[in-house]
Amino acid sequence: MEGIKELYETYERRIFRYLYGLTLDFYKAEELTQETFFQVLKSFYRFRGDCHVSTWIYKIARNVFREYSRKNKITAISIDDNLSEIMDDDGPEEAFERKESSRLVKSVLMKIPEKQREVLWLREWQELSYEEIAGITEHTVSWVKVNIHRGRLEFKKFYYEGGDADEQISL
Repeated sequence: MEGIKELYETYERRIFRYLYGLTLDFYKAEELTQETFFQVLKSFYRFRGDCHVSTWIYKIARNVFREYSRKNKITAISIDDNLSEIMDDDGPEEAFERKESSRLVKSVLMKIPEKQREVLWLREWQELSYEEIAGITEHTVSWVKVNIHRGRLEFKKFYYEGGDADEQISL
């Protein structure tokens, strides 16, 4: 049981941020995070060790999200005011900047197709490698790179439509 507690303490925040990136809803992400770790608990004995434990947990989270989406037929993603709360606080300036742009970022993310939003979120906000993302999504590294590239292009396109075209973005 100590191993599961350690997994939860190590990965809970990352999984929450991942699920938040898929749902853009603070409360749904919390609920799905809890369900993810419930599934981890139920299937812990089946972990074979053929991938990194983080990849295994992300796969479970992805399956929990897919199941939730299928059952609830998600057609629109709700926006809440908690994006700045889930990001790591580096300092007051960064927190201020995040808060200022969070509404625009959330509205832009809502416009990006789900598969591109997922891999873009994993790469840019979760800082996972292409290989880790490929393992989580069960696609090739090439597929991941292509969809991250497409996601970045879509993000920039929608960002500049909703924001000041003179602003620079670091994606």
